[in-house]
Amino acid sequence: MESQPSPSRLESWRRLADGGLSDLVEAAAVVVAQGVTPAGVSGLKKRFPRTPVFEALELAESRSRAVHKFPRPDLMLMDRSGLEQATAAEVSHWKAGRFGPLPVLDLCSGIGGDAMGFARRGPCVAVDRDPVRALMTAQNAEVETRVAAVEDCRIDLPLVHLDPARRDEAAGRRSWRIEDLQPGIETIRSVVDAADGGAVKLGPGFPTRQIELHPDQSVSVVAYRGRLVQAVVWTGTLANPEPAEAVDLPSGHVYRGTPSDLVVQARDIEPGQVLVEFHPAIERLGLSGTLLEAHGEVVDWREPAPGLGLVMGPPPSGDVPSPLRRWCRMHRVRAVCGARIEDVQARIRDLPEADARRVVVRTRAKAVDADGWTRILNPGSVSNERAPIEVFGLRIGNRKVSIVCLGDDEGPIYESAS
Repeated sequence: MESQPSPSRLESWRRLADGGLSDLVEAAAVVVAQGVTPAGVSGLKKRFPRTPVFEALELAESRSRAVHKFPRPDLMLMDRSGLEQATAAEVSHWKAGRFGPLPVLDLCSGIGGDAMGFARRGPCVAVDRDPVRALMTAQNAEVETRVAAVEDCRIDLPLVHLDPARRDEAAGRRSWRIEDLQPGIETIRSVVDAADGGAVKLGPGFPTRQIELHPDQSVSVVAYRGRLVQAVVWTGTLANPEPAEAVDLPSGHVYRGTPSDLVVQARDIEPGQVLVEFHPAIERLGLSGTLLEAHGEVVDWREPAPGLGLVMGPPPSGDVPSPLRRWCRMHRVRAVCGARIEDVQARIRDLPEADARRVVVRTRAKAVDADGWTRILNPGSVSNERAPIEVFGLRIGNRKVSIVCLGDDEGPIYESAS
């Protein structure tokens, strides 16, 4: 059980919330923008004695980092760890739309990222065991808040949203083990069982195929601007008929189905073929095989090694259905060599179209040092205007290979959803 915050911490955030220390917050924002130094902190303490200077600096820093998550972070109350765990506004808006207008009980509300979305579509009551976080939710979402542990909370509204802790905030360590969720898995099951419909927010790294919270459930994995941000287990009346759902935001594209393994076929990797990546949410949910099975008459793509997550084959000869265009990205294979960076450099030099292009190196299972290779392979002057050379360092069976791909200047053959 987490210890309750000291009254002084709660009082400090209350003083920042009531607006009476706006001059301090503005001055702290200037210090943050210039770079926090001992002299800067000392100056704030002298100028604003007996005020929560450190909390003001944390607020200012968090607001500066929140510009990519929220449209008006300058009006919000937040701290660093609360911001890191908060749902971005566009993701919150998408999620809230599933709930319709019915009242929602938002458990473990944090700084109120999800509650802000719920409040825009209907009634919401937010609950957090930390009085400081409950204060932040009240300020940010303008909803009724309660201070209570989930274990002590009565499920008195028809729909529930639960964001269990997935990290030790003091140490900053994340956990992807279901057993480490707080509240525990049995408490989570009892909460969603008591509601007509529920949603449990989890990190995208959780093993989605192993999560069993309710007899009637489905799982969504959400990507926001190309990066996986969360998995959501929907239960009861909120569950989809299909067990898995890939979501891309802000495009709004959704693909649903039943997970299916890719077909593995050992084949030579040769120039002229295409290497195909799946959208990260499709791959994470195991929907890659499902997507290809639905369009097997169009493409002959197979996974060259089990667990690789990438498929290869000939370029499609005809029109590609829109689901494939949205959820796959194809790369033209221009050269194949071993996993020595000197060999890769030689292959790139042989490409007549390679002049002054960026090189992006990707890998699976750390077959190569992608970051190190990217630094070495990029010359001092490269163009960000043209499609990059993309090098995939992979392990195919017992050998490592490097696959050099080159897209068109107008972009990849087919754009991904993101």
